[in-house]
Amino acid sequence: MRTPPLDVVRALCAALQDRGVVVALGGSGLLAALGLVDQVRDWDLTTDADPDVVAEVLREAGWPFRDAAVRDGIYRTRERFVVAADNHEVDVLVGFAVVDDGRVVTFPTRVTGHWRGLPLADPDVWARAYRAIGRPGRAELLEKRQR
Repeated sequence: MRTPPLDVVRALCAALQDRGVVVALGGSGLLAALGLVDQVRDWDLTTDADPDVVAEVLREAGWPFRDAAVRDGIYRTRERFVVAADNHEVDVLVGFAVVDDGRVVTFPTRVTGHWRGLPLADPDVWARAYRAIGRPGRAELLEKRQR
């Protein structure tokens, strides 16, 4: 399996959790953790915390980050912070949401397990998210695994 280094994403999760923030690994990291893909290009974390708290944790920890929220097209995520690591990025999606069939659909952060020291997001939530963003192949991987 090819993944970016785990040190930054683990430390980021720990820093957020130390502040009482529930955070979970989603995206291709979740798929890799479940054995459904063998490559991860970057890490995606979700949280439903206050965006100001997340930004404060990032600043206090000294990680270089930028606010990269996309608020056009289908995306309605409250905030997206991109943390720069050595040769990859960690996206922190705060209040992950998209427009699906004309309505805003939110994808709550739920921790359903752990992998290599990282809290894992709910595969059902990510299957729905992948369908909503037009990535049915990824959704099917998650759905088939549960049968």
